[in-house]
Amino acid sequence: MRSTKSYLFILLFFPTLTLHPANAESTSTHPANHLANETSPYLLLHAHNPVDWYPWGPEALERARREDKPIFLSVGYSTCYWCHVMERNVFSNQEIADLMNQWFVNIKVDREERPDLDKIYMTATQIITRQGGWPNSVFLTPDLKPFFAGTYFPPQDSYGRPGFPSVLTFLQRAWVEQRQEVEDQANQLTQHIEELSARPDAPALAPDSVMVNRARDALQGRYDGLNGGFGGAPKFPPCINLEFLLDLWERQNDERLLGIVRHSLAVMAAGGIYDHVGGGFHRYATDAQWRVPHFEKMLYNQAHLAHLYLRAYKLTNEPAWRRVAEDIFRFIAREMTSPAGAFYSALDAETETVEGKYYLWTEEQLEEILGERFELFEEIYDLAPMPEDEGWVVYRTQELETAAADLEMSLSDLEEQIEALRAPLLALRSQRTYPLLDDKIITSWNGMMITAYAYAYEVLKEPAYRQTAERAATFVLQHMRGKDGKLKRVYRQNVAKYDGYLEDYAFFARGLLDLYRATNEPRWLTAARDIVEHMETNFWDEEGKGFFYTAGGADLIVRLKNAQDSALPAANAVAVHNLLDLAAWTGDSVYLERARQSLHVFGGTMQASPTAFVHLIAAADKYLNTDWSHQQPTSSILTLATPLYTTPAAPPDSVLHTRIVVSETQLIPNQLFSVTVHLDIHQGWHINANPPSSDLLIPTSLTLNADLPVEILSFEYPSGTPYHFPATQETLNVYTGQVILKAHLRLKSEAQTNQQGKLNLLLQYQACDDALCLPPAEHLASVQLNVATEN
Repeated sequence: MRSTKSYLFILLFFPTLTLHPANAESTSTHPANHLANETSPYLLLHAHNPVDWYPWGPEALERARREDKPIFLSVGYSTCYWCHVMERNVFSNQEIADLMNQWFVNIKVDREERPDLDKIYMTATQIITRQGGWPNSVFLTPDLKPFFAGTYFPPQDSYGRPGFPSVLTFLQRAWVEQRQEVEDQANQLTQHIEELSARPDAPALAPDSVMVNRARDALQGRYDGLNGGFGGAPKFPPCINLEFLLDLWERQNDERLLGIVRHSLAVMAAGGIYDHVGGGFHRYATDAQWRVPHFEKMLYNQAHLAHLYLRAYKLTNEPAWRRVAEDIFRFIAREMTSPAGAFYSALDAETETVEGKYYLWTEEQLEEILGERFELFEEIYDLAPMPEDEGWVVYRTQELETAAADLEMSLSDLEEQIEALRAPLLALRSQRTYPLLDDKIITSWNGMMITAYAYAYEVLKEPAYRQTAERAATFVLQHMRGKDGKLKRVYRQNVAKYDGYLEDYAFFARGLLDLYRATNEPRWLTAARDIVEHMETNFWDEEGKGFFYTAGGADLIVRLKNAQDSALPAANAVAVHNLLDLAAWTGDSVYLERARQSLHVFGGTMQASPTAFVHLIAAADKYLNTDWSHQQPTSSILTLATPLYTTPAAPPDSVLHTRIVVSETQLIPNQLFSVTVHLDIHQGWHINANPPSSDLLIPTSLTLNADLPVEILSFEYPSGTPYHFPATQETLNVYTGQVILKAHLRLKSEAQTNQQGKLNLLLQYQACDDALCLPPAEHLASVQLNVATEN
């Protein structure tokens, strides 16, 4: 990929082009472009840009081939903050649009409508830039091969970085003057995408308990014992991981696993990532403490979190988890359910160009609204400042049970008081400018929400939850399935569009199966089997190698297949869970055979990277711990002769060496001790300081957890050294040479004498030199602790 790096370097030295600021009114006054007849809210936001946008389709692709023009592909979604910024600052600028229209065929894609395109071209961006994000900005040859990519580009050159006009100018010149080099790079990049996206990157291997235990141990090692969750900021709700740990806890009764789940659920529900006024969860937290969120609200988050909290309630009978789940359902019913019973996709993060404005408060506002009740508010909640000082985020400082005891009132009385606090705040908030609602209906996400509501009925026996799940399932079956039985991906304005993907079939079948489990009505099992039959017909790899993500697609440079989790559980993993349940419930060995084959083909990748395949490993655990003796396979398992695939080179060992020193190894209860991590960074390399110079940089961070009852008190990170980068004309705070990180801890009083245990340390960092950055890396280590007999 040398040519890729050379293009990245040349971009840093473009001459500056002076352009006028974007016209904020241009999006509403300019004549409509080719997006005007689309149904996607995201595409319609760009329908009046001066850019001559096309939707992805035959008209645009044929024009690019006919005119021999490169394609500029912009991929985003309606609740993406930086997508809105680029729309306002770049795509609404007439001068920039003129360059785009002159030199490129410009295509807009809603990643939620076309996740296949999003996955393919995000892989290109990650290969080129070593990172990803949205908006995704990719330049393609007329035969759809990517040759350059990035994310957000500003309207002008700034801080040594190229603005979008400079990017356009350079790439047009390269297309005309260096055409062969561009096409060679496109071919290399496409080949790399095929290697990464179209097949498992390790040989087939039968699943075993070692794989399951490795995933468990890796998650325990990544657990943030101070703040809950896994790893450092930013923090996404780790639903897949926590569900897996609950699976294991049910079977192994290991209280450490339940402790991780309890702690993580508690801090998420208390943090600002949870909407304490209106219910529901924001997409992720920007900080390690879960306090300052990125404010968009996604349907799939609500579905997965509601299911997770309900499951924790069912297993522990702790009412706090039930309260959170029911609050999510109230939010969904109020703001994200269509009159016909299906569920909308998402709520935007910004209003009036300010991220989070709809959700933020000042102390003066709260005092004025709550009056004498503000004193109670202060007992339970606190405010976290936004980085740009637009307002404050509400978060809870303690568990409600603890607050009730401190206030000397019953829990039920406190809950009534809290509802009295929330009601006027919600009423006032509803008068503010409401965030953009993406009201398209996505089959897979509706399947997840059907699962959540069906499970709520199963656990709580509330008829309204069953009715909600059944209405949504009926809507999808009636309006998002063709006469041929195939599913569609999205529905809006009475139009169902795009053939469904593997995740649509897998997640919707999952919802139907959970409805059957909850209601015992045969019609839902019949519908699920029909959907799974179509899934097998259209997506199964006839070589016995799992499911493809797409049913085909002449407009795709690669047919995707993987089982790695992302924000959603992997579709291949959900498909295997479905097959195993159908095998158990129907006795049909064909389902079991498909599941076995899938688990085998991805077995090597699961063994190699267990934390990337947690949901499929959960399916392997289910397979291994179920008695299948009553079923006889219809055919033997295929012995796959898959060659080993060599992944891109890992960071060289010489970049960073670590040495860990514990101040005391023989501890007594209540004793303070420290852990010091000595880093020796190889000459010519650096890692980002903590905190980093920019939110876009990955800080060097430590995460600790222990088998023993240990309290993590604080971390010490040294100040970074200013380092000037000539290529970008930036000065960043980094760590170089020898660096010391320190954590201060205390052994809790309940520690037992002669007890032994491990202290696990996770170091996360990204190493760079003056020319490139390696992928983010992790270093996991353990040290032995002993509790001595107290003298």
